[in-house]
Amino acid sequence: MISLTTIIFFYHCPTESTYFVTRCAQNRMFKNKGLSVRPLELTEQIVVEDIQNLNEDVLQMYFEKEGGDVENIVVNEVEQSAVITFKDHKDVQKMMKKKHHIKQKEIRVYPFCASLGIALYGKDKPSLKLPAAILESIDCVLWRYLNDNQLAAESIQSDLAKHFCNVNLGVSPVCLSPMSSLLKQKDAKAIIKEWDNTVKTAFAQAVSKFKSLTFQLEQEVWEKSQENIRQTLQNKDVAVVLDKASGVLSVVGLVDDVNSLEQTLHGVVQKIVKNVKREQLSKTQVIKVSPSILHILQQDGLLDKLLCVYPELKMSSRKDSSDITFTGLSEEILSANKMICEAVLSLKRRVLELDDFVIDMLKGEEQEELTKTLLISSGKNAAFEISALRVQLVAVSDSDLNDAEDHLGKLLKSQYIDVEDSNVIEKPDWQHLVSQLEDANSKSCRRLRICITGQQVVVSGHQDTVMKVSRELEEYLKQNAQVEEVLVVKSNAIVEYIKKCNPSFSEQVAVSYKNEAICLSGSRVDVANCKIVFEDLVNSLFFEKFKVSKTGVKKLFKNNGSMYFSSLLNNTECVVQMLDESSGSNSYFSHGQGSKPVYQLQTAYGVEIAVCEADMCSYPVHAVVNSSSPDLKHSGGLGQALLNAAGPQFQDDCDRIISSQGQLKTGECVITDARGKLCCKKVIHVVGPTFDLNKSQRAQAQLKKAVKESLKVAEKCGCISVALPTISKNKGFDLNMCAVTIIKAVKEYLDEDCEDNILKKIHLVDNEGAAVQAMERAVRQEFGNHGISHSQQTSVKDPTHPVKQDTSAGSGTNCLGQVKTKEGLEIILTTGQIENAMTDVTVNTVFEDLVLNKGAVSNAILKVAGPKLQQLVNAMNASANVGEIIVTEGCNLKSKHVFHAVAPHWDKGQGASEKILGAIFKDCLDKAEDTGMTSISFPAIGTGNLGFPKDQVASLMLNEISSFSSKKLPKNLKTVAIILYSGDAQTIQVFIDEFKKKFPNASVDAIAPQSQGPFSKVVSSSGMHETKMGSVDIQVVTGDITKETTDVIVNSSNESFSLKSGVSKAILDAAGQAVETECQTLGAQPHPGMIMTQPGNLQCKKILHLTGQTDPIKINKEVKEALQMCVKNSFTSVSFPAIGTGNVQAGQVADAMLDAVIDVLRQYPLAPLKKVRIVIFQPPMLKEFYNSLGTKIKSLFYFGGDTDDKPQKVEDFVIEALETEPTCFYICSDTQAKVDSAKQWINDLISKEIETNILSDDTILCLTDADRKCIADIQKTIGVSIRTENINSKASITIEGISKDVLKATKEIHGMLKKAREVKELKKKVELTDTVAEWQYQQQGHQFQSFDSMTNFHLEQALEQREASVKIKVLGHHYTVTMPSGPASDSQGRTLQIKRIDKLKDIPEHWEPMPAKTICHPVTIQAGTAEYTEVQNLFQQSCKMTITKIERIQNPTLWKTLQVKKREMDQRNGHQNNEKRLFHGTCHTTVTDINHYGFNRSYAGKNAACYGNGTYFAVHANYSASNTYSKPNPNGEKFMYLCRVLTGDFTTGQQNMIVPPAKGAVSVHKYDSVVDKMAAPSMFVIFHDSQACPEYLITFK
Repeated sequence: MISLTTIIFFYHCPTESTYFVTRCAQNRMFKNKGLSVRPLELTEQIVVEDIQNLNEDVLQMYFEKEGGDVENIVVNEVEQSAVITFKDHKDVQKMMKKKHHIKQKEIRVYPFCASLGIALYGKDKPSLKLPAAILESIDCVLWRYLNDNQLAAESIQSDLAKHFCNVNLGVSPVCLSPMSSLLKQKDAKAIIKEWDNTVKTAFAQAVSKFKSLTFQLEQEVWEKSQENIRQTLQNKDVAVVLDKASGVLSVVGLVDDVNSLEQTLHGVVQKIVKNVKREQLSKTQVIKVSPSILHILQQDGLLDKLLCVYPELKMSSRKDSSDITFTGLSEEILSANKMICEAVLSLKRRVLELDDFVIDMLKGEEQEELTKTLLISSGKNAAFEISALRVQLVAVSDSDLNDAEDHLGKLLKSQYIDVEDSNVIEKPDWQHLVSQLEDANSKSCRRLRICITGQQVVVSGHQDTVMKVSRELEEYLKQNAQVEEVLVVKSNAIVEYIKKCNPSFSEQVAVSYKNEAICLSGSRVDVANCKIVFEDLVNSLFFEKFKVSKTGVKKLFKNNGSMYFSSLLNNTECVVQMLDESSGSNSYFSHGQGSKPVYQLQTAYGVEIAVCEADMCSYPVHAVVNSSSPDLKHSGGLGQALLNAAGPQFQDDCDRIISSQGQLKTGECVITDARGKLCCKKVIHVVGPTFDLNKSQRAQAQLKKAVKESLKVAEKCGCISVALPTISKNKGFDLNMCAVTIIKAVKEYLDEDCEDNILKKIHLVDNEGAAVQAMERAVRQEFGNHGISHSQQTSVKDPTHPVKQDTSAGSGTNCLGQVKTKEGLEIILTTGQIENAMTDVTVNTVFEDLVLNKGAVSNAILKVAGPKLQQLVNAMNASANVGEIIVTEGCNLKSKHVFHAVAPHWDKGQGASEKILGAIFKDCLDKAEDTGMTSISFPAIGTGNLGFPKDQVASLMLNEISSFSSKKLPKNLKTVAIILYSGDAQTIQVFIDEFKKKFPNASVDAIAPQSQGPFSKVVSSSGMHETKMGSVDIQVVTGDITKETTDVIVNSSNESFSLKSGVSKAILDAAGQAVETECQTLGAQPHPGMIMTQPGNLQCKKILHLTGQTDPIKINKEVKEALQMCVKNSFTSVSFPAIGTGNVQAGQVADAMLDAVIDVLRQYPLAPLKKVRIVIFQPPMLKEFYNSLGTKIKSLFYFGGDTDDKPQKVEDFVIEALETEPTCFYICSDTQAKVDSAKQWINDLISKEIETNILSDDTILCLTDADRKCIADIQKTIGVSIRTENINSKASITIEGISKDVLKATKEIHGMLKKAREVKELKKKVELTDTVAEWQYQQQGHQFQSFDSMTNFHLEQALEQREASVKIKVLGHHYTVTMPSGPASDSQGRTLQIKRIDKLKDIPEHWEPMPAKTICHPVTIQAGTAEYTEVQNLFQQSCKMTITKIERIQNPTLWKTLQVKKREMDQRNGHQNNEKRLFHGTCHTTVTDINHYGFNRSYAGKNAACYGNGTYFAVHANYSASNTYSKPNPNGEKFMYLCRVLTGDFTTGQQNMIVPPAKGAVSVHKYDSVVDKMAAPSMFVIFHDSQACPEYLITFK
């Protein structure tokens, strides 16, 4: 069924077409089929067919001529047609009615319907015909291939079918014919027109995919070429076409396949042709070359090079033959021969430089066999050339020669054996041994030669054989040589005992006895056997070193030793000797192990520098340095001493060095083994320079070189410790110059090689005191004074001058305690910064998140170590469980490693936190020991944020360290340091207390000098009063504060810091505008009431501006904050103005400021602050500050303070016995029982001869520093042990020693105590006088000035005793004062005006006049008077005993002192209820002292001290009337005082209290007294003697 889209109907009548259109629209089937109909429009276009080569212009001219106006022409060149559009459709009808001819050729035209896009042909549509077939010729070889290869043919047919073409390959030429389907194509007409060209092109392209390759071959190569080409083309997609008749071989296939094979096939063919011709022209020739040379050339690749040049040249050779056979072309063989000859001639030769004995041995071997055995077999590309004159190596290159020579140098050697005893090689046994060894090693090329030359035996040959034979020969020579062995024993007591035993030994060995040594002489083997006999004997003896630590024992035995030791031998059969360690050992060679360094320190690089007076021969280091001569002849001095201790072999070693190397030059050094009895392992011999005054610098440079070379050689040999003498001290050098030059060289050496120092100990050792002192001075000069000096250590603890030690724990540390366990572990308690520790290990504490910037210790360590430390911790990927220890490097710390311990929080004893913390301490110690660390530092782990009690941590840590030492017996770990933060006084004190408990015999220092707050006397000069609190200077001066040069100047300003009046104006004006501007800026910002600015024009570092205060309490607080800021910023000095004196009394300001200074210095005992100045602008105000300063000092004295002559606290007054060097006895016998009996005999003797005396006297507490130092001297000079004890504030001195020495020392100390009592009483009188009167003097033109306290006392005494004149000293001049009102005059006529100010003019009016020259006047009160009755009633209210007498005690000084104290107390407490009348019972022996000097609290505790160590007063008389207090005299009379007592504000007392407690946790004020009970006190206790005055003395029965 044909499907039409468009049908055109033509009607001749328009009405018919109209009717058809109308009816179709009405037809139901027409509608149902979806058909449409419309009238066809009149067209204005025609189609012109078969226009061929007619162009648009021709067509336009023609149709405009024949038809009408042409509007457009569109030519279709493919269909050879054109569409012509006329302007009028009528022209179309006109053109359709004609036939048309252009250029005599008929052309057809048809209407063209533009809306349908087709021409209306009607029945006249044109028909198409197939084009004619085409014949195409192709290469015959390709044609044969296509006919034989179906796939190739199909490929071409497939390509042509696309162009409607059939291909017939069965005929040649090939026939190409069109397919009938061509006519069915829509554009068939266009295709047919171009079919011929298209098919030819397509066929050419299809055929071009194939290619044929043709080879014209000669007959002689045809078969071989055909065979090889077929083999080459196996599995290749190409075909071979043969034409043997014409000698043509073709290869056909795809172009790519043939192209890829073309070069290969040409090569195959050419090679075959070439080989055939080569076979026809080749010849054979033999060339002679030695096998070893041939091997060298082969190894060098010469034959490979020949083959590269002439690859077809054939070569062959037989093993061990010198012939090489070549087969090839003549020119190839000729070139090969030339190349070989040139190669042989170009070989390099070198005379073999080996030991002469080795060369002689090689000359006796066969050359080729030697080359094969020694070189070729080891892969060395070289050969021997041996002649009578020399042995040469032949090789291609210098590197081969070097390689072969190095190989032979290692393979062949001569071993030189020193003949210790030349008599040995003369023995027949020696000759037989040599022959036997040579015969056993006579194999060709492996022969061994043994020669004797001078004092040496030379063994030459292969190294392994040489070493084996040499050991055998050396052993023979060694065992048969004559030697001297020294058996060193612990003590000469053993030697003496063995002499008595007289043991049997070999007759071949000579035995002699020395001090602490037994000498054996003979052949070494006999001496060795004999030595075993003596060693067994020594080991069988019982020897004990018996130490007695009592003072005087050594002196006792020194005086009577011979008698005692003789008795011991007779009574116990023991040989006993006393070791005199102070004068050194008298042993066969001196022992240096006990020598203590004079001065010792550790550098920043961890190297120990020590100066020691000792004997080099016995000094225990790895290497000692010997100042030697250039020829190493040890004929005197240190060299001679070393030679004597080492034996003759020591000189032989040095002689061999000189023999082989020649004499040494200045500054050069060599090293030898230490022999004989030397304690070191190596001796470094260095040649020191001779000093030339004209070339001083050169001599010093040479000396430095000698020192550095010595240290370098020591490090090369792996020495850890070295001892240096004073090199060249006897060669013209000034001793000090010599020492300084040596120490500078040591420091420079350490600075140059600071990273990886092998040397850890450099000791400067000499046996002359002058040289040692010079060395010590030089070390201090170059390395600083922060080391340990044994000369600094004293037996008396001086709290104002503690001994500071530099330990490896860190720089800037202050050693608090130090002890060494019996296992040798040193434990150091010190203050410092843990991050600066120089131990091998620093222990850090971290939280479980392992963040290092948390916690004070960890953060401090991280800041110094750097961020890498955190990275290392993170890299460990640790689980961070509590108790775990993470080990990392130390990074920038001075420690090698850091142990990061994950510490627990304290669980208040509810869990295992304490156990875990203990395990951390133990694990850290174990890890340090197991990893070879020598030192470790711990902080106070757990005492901070982790919450552990401080005493618990201290106890736990010390217990674990002690347990580690005793159980682990550490071999590596030598030092454990506990480093405490210096600002944490509480932790420091707790650790010191625990340290004392754990190690009661340890050396423990005070916390710090200023921590206890001792004051020195006030030193007054013109315009200044000065005292010291610890190491801090406190100065009150008059002057201009703007001229101060301290680090900080304090300015008292307003809230905006802009005050421009008074001192503030002076400071701001002097500082300049820049400071004012800075104040404005900082004052506008939030601030804590103070700001710090730059100094501007002032000479300080900073200005600290405060908000001025007018309240003494606020002034105190403000000064504290200012001082704390200075401490925080590490300032060393500060100057204050007198803050608030414009609105507050100067005395109150002085008290507030000085109280603040004292509190801060106590709070920060180790602060850097060294000077505090209070600068007063108005001179009259200076006296108020002076009075306050004096009051503070006295207050501190009376309430447990300190002066220069008395310890601050009773328990701080300590005189320790000089550490008695134990008297050491060496006891030797054959049984332990005998040794024990000797020890008992010695102990019994000591018990009889040594005496102990105890002096109990409270005046001991009043001994001055000078007295204590004198006692220390007594210990040394008399030879006794003196120590103090203080139990319940009762002091005693214990003296121990020989009876007569104890008696002598006791007498001297009694004299000191008597003097101390006198001084104490005088001081009290002086202080009392200060409260009563003030004497002043006036120079002409000046104001009145106060006398010092002592002069004030003398003047008052003279007045009381009504003396006419008294002599005094003022301003360095002696004056005589005319009493009572002056003037004072000196010998030069100078005069001073004198006046007396009575501080207490009011004494009771009812007192009777005082007799002349009396300070106390008891007045008996008549019974019945009102005064008598009043006292009687007070007494009888509670006590009914009979009064026999009542006396009024008139003592103006005590009365006035009480009044002064009362006024001060009334003002301070803010009320008047501060005085009570109380009773005090006493013994008749103390009445006179109390009447004159008042109550003395030093007697506190004689009767009872339940509420504190003060003076007790009872509210009721019956209490004091007890016999416990009021002891009756022989007449039965008892005595009781009715006293006026300043009780003030009081609180409950406690036992052992020595001052009243503070009124609050942060208050600076203390209570005035304490009571037994607050509700209804029955007794009061005061701690200041001036708070009570005896008013009446009651005598009763």
